[in-house]
Amino acid sequence: MQTEYAVADFMDDDKSDDGLVIAKLGISDQIVSALEKKGITKLFPIQRAVLEPAMQGRDMIGRARTGTGKTLAFGIPIMDKIIQYNEKHGCGRNPLALILAPTRELARQVEKEFYESAPKLDSLCVYGGLDHGVDVVVGTPGRIIDLIKRGALNLSEIQFLVLDEADQMLNVGFMDDVETILEHLPKKRQSMLFSATMPNWIRQLTQKYLKDPLTIDLVGDSVQKLADGISLYAISSEIFEKPSIIGPLITEHAKGGKCIVFTQTKRDADRLAYAMQKSFKCEALHGDISQNQRERTLSGFRDGRFNVLVATDVAARGLDVPNVDLVIHYELPSTSEIFVHRSGRTGRARRKCNSHLLIKTNEGCQDY
Repeated sequence: MQTEYAVADFMDDDKSDDGLVIAKLGISDQIVSALEKKGITKLFPIQRAVLEPAMQGRDMIGRARTGTGKTLAFGIPIMDKIIQYNEKHGCGRNPLALILAPTRELARQVEKEFYESAPKLDSLCVYGGLDHGVDVVVGTPGRIIDLIKRGALNLSEIQFLVLDEADQMLNVGFMDDVETILEHLPKKRQSMLFSATMPNWIRQLTQKYLKDPLTIDLVGDSVQKLADGISLYAISSEIFEKPSIIGPLITEHAKGGKCIVFTQTKRDADRLAYAMQKSFKCEALHGDISQNQRERTLSGFRDGRFNVLVATDVAARGLDVPNVDLVIHYELPSTSEIFVHRSGRTGRARRKCNSHLLIKTNEGCQDY
């Protein structure tokens, strides 16, 4: 049996503002202090909805739009419980928490959030080996499976499991890996699954591996709705006109700030980035670029060494870059869900930002 909390139960912040103040929640001072340094003093609705049942040890299914603070929603209770456990039992070698993410970029962002919010915990985003004890392991299912097969990762002491953006794991073919990993985990654990949509595979996972899960739905029936604060504009143009439109859009609406331009293909990303480098500090990001170069590119974009990123949809999920002022859809994405996640790279944490969609003359965009 599943208990469900609906969107309306948590979206009105003004009714119980004290309940959102992190310092009053009774969680570890180390977490409170670290979050204050990041300028985070109050919970967002998804964090508020998840915190109490997560602290009680409930399994849960969470639905929330991108950019709403989902990582800290499951991160705060897990970090607080591990801190308490380590104070009582001491730090062990085997991890206590496992977070599975569909992409390396999202895994890195989740681990970064854990490290910045609880710096005294040992967290690790796994790419290669695992040669020291950690509290929290974050990785893609493929990498976790590889470490298990090599005998480099012992999951026998896992107390907390998170499947982040589980619907994307289905899309990128991680179904079998996820279920194999779940079979290696202790039966007695707390499991939290977050997914924007609920395809059949995810429903089957929850029935098989979660115990009486609580469903927290901050999406409701409007799965494809943009996050609050994002204004969408559609511009009709012929294909040959698009490159000449991009520059003025960035100048007018990004105003020197960060901009992400999304293309459908890797070739278009390279070509457009090369052309735009004449007028802007600009780099391309796509799947054919090595992992090390992708990390250097993302680091440069975050740090402001360049302010225009031309990317394929590899960057549509799991790319948490603060203060992105503008998203431009150079081409229509293949699905409305991808469109929402592209647009969600801006307007994060309730910032008011713009998303521009370039459409060919007579090309429909009613589904977006």
